[in-house]
Amino acid sequence: MANKTYYYNVKNRSASVVLYTIPEDNIRRRFSPGETKRISYEELLKLSYQPGGREMMVNFLQIQSEGVPKSLGLKLEPEYYMSE
Repeated sequence: MANKTYYYNVKNRSASVVLYTIPEDNIRRRFSPGETKRISYEELLKLSYQPGGREMMVNFLQIQSEGVPKSLGLKLEPEYYMSE
């Protein structure tokens, strides 16, 4: 189970820039290739409700905690947690 007030490392594992916005909270995040940021569970939950948010987390952003993607309902392949 994820802690809603805790921050998790989220890494852009793609070779391109990844950008998302959460307009309700005036949040705009830009990840350069390979960049890691600390993002709250609450923000990740809100991102999962945005159009394309779940797909972005599955295909481009690696949440570096095994419990968080599961609690967000993301369906992941075992390779998701592999790094370079």
